[in-house]
Amino acid sequence: MPLTPILRKPSVMSPVSNKKVLFCMRETARSLIFKFRDTRDPSVFASTFEILTTSASEDEKISWLSQMTECVPLLDQKVDLLVLEFLKIPWYKLEKLSIAAESFIINLVTAHNYYTYSVLKQLFTLITGLLLSGVDDEENERAGVLSENQEAYCWRLVGSICAIHKQVPMSRDHLLTLARKCMPYFRRSIHDHVAYTHSLLLLASYLPHLRVGLLEVIVTNMITIDVHTPRSELMKDLEDEDSSDEEEMFNMEVDDGDGTIEAIRNEIREDPCMSHRDGNTLDVLMDMMFHYIHDICHGIKRTIQLKQNIINSENAVESRKNEKMCHLKSERVCHPRSVRYAELENQRTVGCECGGTEHDLEALKSLFSDLKEVFSRIILTTHASSHTQFLLFYLLALRPGLATHFLEYLRVKKFENPNCFRDERRNAMAYIGSLLARGKFIPFSHVHSCLEIICAWCYRYLDKQETVQTTNYEDLQLHSPFYFACQTVFYVFTFRYKEYTENSKKLALAQSLNLERLVLSPLNPLRMCAAPIVSNFAAVTRRFQLAYCYTIMENNKRLQIPSSSIDEKTLGSTSLDMFFPFDPYLLVRSRGYVANHYREFDGLPEEIVEEGDSVKDEEALDMIVSPKSLDFSYGLSPGYQKW
Repeated sequence: MPLTPILRKPSVMSPVSNKKVLFCMRETARSLIFKFRDTRDPSVFASTFEILTTSASEDEKISWLSQMTECVPLLDQKVDLLVLEFLKIPWYKLEKLSIAAESFIINLVTAHNYYTYSVLKQLFTLITGLLLSGVDDEENERAGVLSENQEAYCWRLVGSICAIHKQVPMSRDHLLTLARKCMPYFRRSIHDHVAYTHSLLLLASYLPHLRVGLLEVIVTNMITIDVHTPRSELMKDLEDEDSSDEEEMFNMEVDDGDGTIEAIRNEIREDPCMSHRDGNTLDVLMDMMFHYIHDICHGIKRTIQLKQNIINSENAVESRKNEKMCHLKSERVCHPRSVRYAELENQRTVGCECGGTEHDLEALKSLFSDLKEVFSRIILTTHASSHTQFLLFYLLALRPGLATHFLEYLRVKKFENPNCFRDERRNAMAYIGSLLARGKFIPFSHVHSCLEIICAWCYRYLDKQETVQTTNYEDLQLHSPFYFACQTVFYVFTFRYKEYTENSKKLALAQSLNLERLVLSPLNPLRMCAAPIVSNFAAVTRRFQLAYCYTIMENNKRLQIPSSSIDEKTLGSTSLDMFFPFDPYLLVRSRGYVANHYREFDGLPEEIVEEGDSVKDEEALDMIVSPKSLDFSYGLSPGYQKW
């Protein structure tokens, strides 16, 4: 039997013994702080913090949080590195730990406010930094679904951020700055975006005075994803999915009477995920925002009472659990995708299923004001977005009375304001035209009133040019606002011509617009506007004898014939750079929110297609699209599919 040395203790040096961990954990927070203050060596606390991160028990972690809370007066700037590393330990995975961690953080920022920025930055980083470790279901990750534990994790982090803001009100600027800086890269995992957006919406509910800034951060991220997701790619992916689904159903072996084909068809129909990665991310975020808008409009608020300095209390834990479970009303007033139609007009919608009777008007007005401000700063100045702007479309569909105020705001504050940039005035008129054409919730009387106002502005502009003969000629750069307005008039009138031609009284309203003066004006808008819009407008107005455009269109074609005296750049500058933002919605999961409120183009009059011989110029008919195939999508920005 081998002899054991007297000074050697095998139990202490044994690799399988846990006494080494216990020896390290006997290190107190106070002694650790003093050691690091003297040496400034990170190795002093590295091993202890590693044990706290990996193998320490819950009781040991709570004990360390209590010790650090007692030592807060010692945590000055000389030990800032120790404090920052201590905050990186995952304290928010468990309920009891999060309460103790919140107590430590509140005491820390109250005693030393220079830690506020660092603490908030760490909390914002933790929202996405640790969430992916709990994602096991690949399908849920692809669909952007948060589990109950992940939602609770976000709630605890947001609760601590709100508690810091309550104790340090001057942290408001830090909150918005960090919310913007810590936003995940737009190509990151969909789970990162869902968790971060979910947390910012919670934060906006707790801190209403910061909602505009937080919504601006969310919308900016969605716009970034939107402009990197061209409509052409989404349409191609949707076509590929449809073709593959059909092949899968036809190739499936069918047993006797088991309904296999129907089961496959239902499975395909219920699958909400898109194959396009960025498109799927944007689809999930749009779904979240639509739900948020619906909840706020119906007074469904997230409520929580922030508690501080309560540690190791069973009542506190139960209270936090109850607050987490009761943050929303148990039942919704109406479904977010529901719709209600007008009694006398089957095609016009008047909001959601409740018809506005259950709306919280104060909350709705406040949300509309905030979203309008975000729209003015972010969405209106972006030319290539395809879907983010439907957030305003959905809000206006829920409360159609707001559409009048929104249209007036775009016309007076943006388009008619000479101090606005040219692109901003162009986009404002594009939103007016697209909303009037696509919104089922806008009645015909409002459409006609808007067209009357726009036409009146155009006529005043023409009168002014007639008095000033030096500028009374066609020029895209010189008269661009006039051409923007004319293209909107042509687009809206062609889109809703059936309502103008229902009876003689409404046809008289169309005649009162005096569209022929726009067509025959010296500024020649038919040459500057988009060719598909001009072609269909000419066909409709000719059918109902409101204006005759084909002679002018022929003259414009002759002007565009290349010659040695005309430069190619001059020819390229005659096309109007303009888009209509509410073109068909292509995202699969969130399409149901706007589909019922969205107007599809009914096609041109059948007589135009049948009476092709009545038009002398056959080339003019080449641009008139069949009513069966025309969807009236005139996206001219790089992110849109060209006509």
